[in-house]
Amino acid sequence: MKTLSFWALDATVAFVLSLVYFHQGFHRKNPLFAVWLCNIVALQLVAAWALAAGPPPWLTYVRAADDVVTYLLAAGVLVTAAAQRQCPVNRSLLWGMGGLVVLNVVSRVLGVHLDHSLQIWLRNIAFFGPAIFLLIALSNIRLDSLPLWVGAVFRSVGNRWVEGPALAAVGIFGVFVGRRR
Repeated sequence: MKTLSFWALDATVAFVLSLVYFHQGFHRKNPLFAVWLCNIVALQLVAAWALAAGPPPWLTYVRAADDVVTYLLAAGVLVTAAAQRQCPVNRSLLWGMGGLVVLNVVSRVLGVHLDHSLQIWLRNIAFFGPAIFLLIALSNIRLDSLPLWVGAVFRSVGNRWVEGPALAAVGIFGVFVGRRR
């Protein structure tokens, strides 16, 4: 059950990350990452089909070939991002993809002697963490401004009487929405 839930989270994050990347127009900054995302989403669709229909014997060969393609594309993304590191998108890709590759390699090397389900769990964590970082970094949420938002909420709440923590949460949401406009 853990494997299925991590797979669902990974697939969702990969799909949302690809939507954000294409919607923001970042595919013009590093097109290899767009190809990498399409490859990841396509493999997630194949994995979903195999999960529903039962894994065919040729799927192990597809996964092995896709591992090679994924690492080659990741290396290309990192080289392209390093060559154009003045761009904020490529700097985020350097940190996110670099972390993803390092964590993936470490989990594969250290996970050789572990149980198969634990190996899959380690690989999912190695993808999920850096992918969430990239999703936050590329979606323009601006979490570096979070202390300013919290301070503004406390100042606005301090000037009026608030009934319960639910209204404080509404105030935080109001400041967040007000700053984005």
